[in-house]
Amino acid sequence: MLFFDSARDYEVTCSFRNIEGKQIVKKRICHNVSKREAKEGMKHYIFRSYSDSMDIHKPIKIDTKVNR
Repeated sequence: MLFFDSARDYEVTCSFRNIEGKQIVKKRICHNVSKREAKEGMKHYIFRSYSDSMDIHKPIKIDTKVNR
């Protein structure tokens, strides 16, 4: 019962800068996962999709919140 409520739907927002210095914000809904899995999934998605245009010297901010 303790771990039953850990899998939920999360809205994950990621913001980072590309090589040109423009701020990019991406949002996704992750269904039936834990908060950690939602955050990791977004990180993998961003690295796969934007690895060639991403400024690796600037921080990547990933926020997760429960999707209602």
